[in-house]
This record gives sequence, structure tokens and C-alpha cells, in this order.
Amino acid sequence: MLLLDRPSLPMLVLGVLLISGMVKLLTVAFGWLAWRTRAAERLRVYRRELSEGQLRNEAWAAVGVLLADAAIIAGFLAWTGPLHAPFSLPTALWTYAWMFVGYEVWFYATHRLLHLPRFYRFHAQHHVARVTEPLTALSFSVLERVVLMGGGLCLHYAALHLMPGTQVGIIAYMLTNYALNAVGHGNTEWLPKRFVTSWVGRIFFTPTFHAMHHARYQGHYGLYTVLLDRWFGTTFEDYPQVHARARDGEGLTRMGERLPVAASPATPSAAPEAPQAM
Repeated sequence: MLLLDRPSLPMLVLGVLLISGMVKLLTVAFGWLAWRTRAAERLRVYRRELSEGQLRNEAWAAVGVLLADAAIIAGFLAWTGPLHAPFSLPTALWTYAWMFVGYEVWFYATHRLLHLPRFYRFHAQHHVARVTEPLTALSFSVLERVVLMGGGLCLHYAALHLMPGTQVGIIAYMLTNYALNAVGHGNTEWLPKRFVTSWVGRIFFTPTFHAMHHARYQGHYGLYTVLLDRWFGTTFEDYPQVHARARDGEGLTRMGERLPVAASPATPSAAPEAPQAM
């Protein structure tokens, strides 16, 4: 993706498809290997079978995602190439940080909008999975993918007019995005109980956090952090309890199940649930 010569756009799309597609498929494959282990089976957040035909449905959606991402990323590289600064470690770190923060905000805002009744049909493909697995990380409608990926990259394009940016920082963020996406959709809680109440856990998400979103639809809209959900009151009160149950090997068996929560002024307010038509 760091190109010395500027190839034609079709060749750039093909190159991005091969590289980006391979990385995505490898992260999903490694996620599957972990997902199938005995340890993972014991640490399931929701102890339910996948929906009939879910994997086939998601595999077809993944083909569209791979093609859409290749076109979007290649177009972005061709469009913004002259604006990127030469590599330096501080610039790469700054680019990575800006991509992470900017994409978090963009994802939270668009994700909440896509859960409104008038827009939900564009997001419904992702919620074919009420119980998630690593392939769910690539299960989106093409239109939603264009909004999420294209919008996030456009934010970076705008930032390039205000500050230097480098392709290395973008690539590093994309690799992080792919890896966390596969882990976050694994329905397997690898992180210890104390993580949720630690200062790190009050910033970053867990697989339980996103598994609860798929099970309940409304709430937990964040990507890889919990900050915006906490600030806007869209966390579930029983998130720490559900996380602890998964770690104890006692994951939930009913999708709408709520766990009792001790009253506490510090407890985040629960997000309202409005069932969506599937």
C-alpha cells in the first residue's frame, strides 16, 4: 500500500483487494481457530447456537465487503496520495491516534442512526447474527460499508488539510481495526473480571460489550471504546454482571435476559430497548 509509482486505478484496486482481503480473511481465520477451542466454548457470553443459515448468509455478505473495501481504500489512496507526508514515527503515531478517535466518533454516530427504524434496513445484514462469531466481522450490506469505511476515511482526508498524515499510520489503524473486529465478534470473553471496572475497562470495550449489542439491539453502539456509550447513556446496567458470568463459564442462555444490578450512583443508566424487526 506504500506505492513508489502510481499504478492505474484498476491495478490499485486489485492490489488492495489482494492485500486487504488476505489480511481480513486471516484475522477471521485465526479468530475461528480461537473460537473453536475448549477454552472459548467455556467462556461464551451467550450460550446459544448460531441461527440456521447464518454462516452462509454472512459468507456472501463478506464477499461484498471485500470488494467494497478494495474500491473504497484504493480510491482513497489515489485521491489522497499527494497529501500524505513522508514517514516519520511521530507523524505515524499521530495519524494512528487521529484515525482511532475519528473513526470511533463516526462509527458511534452512524451506528445509532442506523438503528432508527427508517434506516435499520441498511444495517439489518449485520444483525443476522444475534449470537456472533468471527465471520460476523465481515457481515455488512455494501451500502453500510460504504458509509462506515468511506466516512471514516473522509474524516482523515479532511484532517490532512490541517495536519500531516502518513500512510503507515493508516495501515496500522486498519490492522488494529481488522483484528479487534474479529475478536469483538467472537462471543467469547477473554478478559478477566477486573478489566471492566479498571480504568482501562472504562475506556475500551470487551467481547461481552458487543455481544450484548447483538443480543439486545439498542445500546452499546461504540466500536472499540465504551466512552461515548457512557457519556450518552447507552450502556446496559448489567454489563459487568454479564461479563462476570461469561468469565465464570455461566454465559446467558436467553437473549433478552437481564441480570440484577445492585443500586449504585456510579452505575451507568441502561439503554432503552426497542425490538427491531429482523
